[in-house]
Amino acid sequence: MSSVMMEHGPLIAFLSIMAVGLAVGMERLSLPKTESFSSMRKKVLGLFIVEMGGLLASAWTLMIHYQLQTGPSNLCAAEGLVQCGSVIGDPNYSTDPFIGLPWGLIGMLAFALLGWFTLTILIDMKADWAQKYVDYAWWASLPSAPGIVWLVFVELVLVEGAPHICPYCTSVHIALIATMFLLYTIRQERDQGNWDTDGPKRSKAELLAEARKNKKK
Repeated sequence: MSSVMMEHGPLIAFLSIMAVGLAVGMERLSLPKTESFSSMRKKVLGLFIVEMGGLLASAWTLMIHYQLQTGPSNLCAAEGLVQCGSVIGDPNYSTDPFIGLPWGLIGMLAFALLGWFTLTILIDMKADWAQKYVDYAWWASLPSAPGIVWLVFVELVLVEGAPHICPYCTSVHIALIATMFLLYTIRQERDQGNWDTDGPKRSKAELLAEARKNKKK
């Protein structure tokens, strides 16, 4: 694989996944076998796709981080205004200042948690807890806002040779902003009474009974 494809190919793929998710969530794009989905279910599906794009981009930044610990990285440009080396490789700013974890790992944990909430909602939107999980996901996403502001400030002002723009870091920021936007939209529509109305709502007892029945098969 050429160095250009190694540096830019994954970025294009991650951004494409996020763009598809956002388009689905905003009902600008319909995926195969989703024509029968309600408007709310399409929004939740789009949200999950965006989160998975963010998870992949975060994993890529973590790979770059570990490569830079032992030498140069071939996963992203190391020189110029748009590059990763001076940002992800900076020993003072490449990890969270409070718990010391690499930002890529924090991003992976955040998107894994958000994705778990979203997938759980998507699997059974009639469950008693489904609408509550929208709030849990929203609250879990809020710390990303000051985190994005801080990391952009680091890129533009604090790292050596600033300003620098880390493209993969920016893709993670885009995923977080898109996630917050879709969660805000979903919450707003839910509060207006526009939830998934296809089929009867099932109680926890019914869900447990169905799970036991499937387990016995």
